[in-house]
Amino acid sequence: MAPKPPSLQYRLEYAGYRLLSLFFSSLPVETASNVGGALMAFLGPRTRVRHPRLLRNLARAFPEQSAEQREQLASEVWRNLGHVLGEFFHIDEIIRDRVEIVNAEILEQIAASGKGAVLCGAHQANWEGGSAVVAKYGLKPLAVYRPLNNPFVDADFKRRRLKYYAGGLTAKHDPETPVTMIRYARSGGAVAFLVDQQTYMGVKVPFFGHMASTTPFPAMVARQCNLPLVLITGERLPGVRFRVFVSTIDTPRSEDRDADILAATAAMQTELEQSIRRHPAQWMWTHDRWF
Repeated sequence: MAPKPPSLQYRLEYAGYRLLSLFFSSLPVETASNVGGALMAFLGPRTRVRHPRLLRNLARAFPEQSAEQREQLASEVWRNLGHVLGEFFHIDEIIRDRVEIVNAEILEQIAASGKGAVLCGAHQANWEGGSAVVAKYGLKPLAVYRPLNNPFVDADFKRRRLKYYAGGLTAKHDPETPVTMIRYARSGGAVAFLVDQQTYMGVKVPFFGHMASTTPFPAMVARQCNLPLVLITGERLPGVRFRVFVSTIDTPRSEDRDADILAATAAMQTELEQSIRRHPAQWMWTHDRWF
């Protein structure tokens, strides 16, 4: 049976996306970031599903805050997401000279070893620029990504990202993805994951004082392939600039495989939580992190 042709809705959405792309691309990066931030700070709190979810997540993570404090923090979360939107169309400029790396020697050592690594990041600050900057150190990461529903928009997003992921992009729910990632890691490649979202088939580890289902796959690959497990976090600085922190997560290698993977996964989430607590407005609180 021949696949269905793209719907009119997808075509209209793509036309709107192209207009948005042209608009933000025509602006200086600082202006694009500020316009996107102002737009989302206005629209975000008016969403019927995501804003209430955001507030529930903040209440769970910061019970000591008042409702008014959480509303203010939620507004800044939306503003950061708007910054990311406006900056997406200037990602080449951002990666070129607007990101500083703390502990860059970790990436340099990995590149020099030729043995690859497991790189983990989060939806934090501007995660597109923060994660893609590893390509500057000679790494050729293969990354997992979630395809967008609209195939036209997804194709453009993928095209923009691929230049920084020389190993390619593989769909999150593709049944071949686990095998592809392990094979690439064993061949000396770097594999990249975002590790801050709920995974229904994951392991439960503490995150902001509550158990959160988390993917154990990065720790499993690191242990199985004897590769460093690396966490990359970031913070937004004034003037559309960013600071990225690179750290290694200890991966035990005892006779108890499952316990080792659980310990490494929990350690990573602990360090990620500490990073988010330093700049809570810069993390994407709009998705379900806890059951």
